[in-house]
Amino acid sequence: MSRTTDWIIENFEEQYTEERTKWIRDELNDLDADEYTEGWHRLEQEYDDAYEINLIYQEEEWQWFHSQNHSDFYISFAQTISELKTILSSRIDDAVVHTVYKMAYVHAVTAMETYLSDSLKSTVLANKSYIANAAKNLKELKNKNFKLEQFLLESASVDKIVLGQLRKYLYHDVVRVMEIYKATLGFQCSHDLGDLIKITSMRHDIVHRNGKDNDGTPVHLNLTDLNMSIDKIESFVKYLDDSLRDHHEV
Repeated sequence: MSRTTDWIIENFEEQYTEERTKWIRDELNDLDADEYTEGWHRLEQEYDDAYEINLIYQEEEWQWFHSQNHSDFYISFAQTISELKTILSSRIDDAVVHTVYKMAYVHAVTAMETYLSDSLKSTVLANKSYIANAAKNLKELKNKNFKLEQFLLESASVDKIVLGQLRKYLYHDVVRVMEIYKATLGFQCSHDLGDLIKITSMRHDIVHRNGKDNDGTPVHLNLTDLNMSIDKIESFVKYLDDSLRDHHEV
């Protein structure tokens, strides 16, 4: 094992201990708590167990993305949109029609989020240059105690660290997501995001306020507006999928 690898491990262990200590003290609501404080060892074990579970999940997720074909993500998205359109073109009881519309609206946005998330992760993980871009350009990673890009070729865990960070983002924030695409893939989005911002804002009102805006006014959602929103989501994802084909082949 090289000195560089030893240094990475030492830094990781130090950072892990610091983060675990902070979490335990937060849980105990005691900034001065230490290993002699009642409940310390129980929480220490709880943190370690949760970390181990997360490692297993990370490994499974990493393996899954490496087994996927990039085209699968768009196919899955397109199938979801097709199914939504089939539902909306069928006869829906007047008693539940508005609830169905809200559910369909949210599901369409969720399908877009899933595509944005899965496509980005898969593309980044398939190329060491994109992994390096993530390590250098994503503020959450470049501000770590050690520079990930320095150990790209030596540490097999770097791509899993990057994947873990990509998992933390909210993919319905399309402006922020396109910034992440640019930081990692060098992709400059030329699609007008104005309509998508409005669509995701309404999605927030439906999910978190049961279809009411900040003032408590119910959001009006008819079939025409719903279909138009779905078409705009579909158009954006199609644009993105077409634009990213060259990035998949790098």
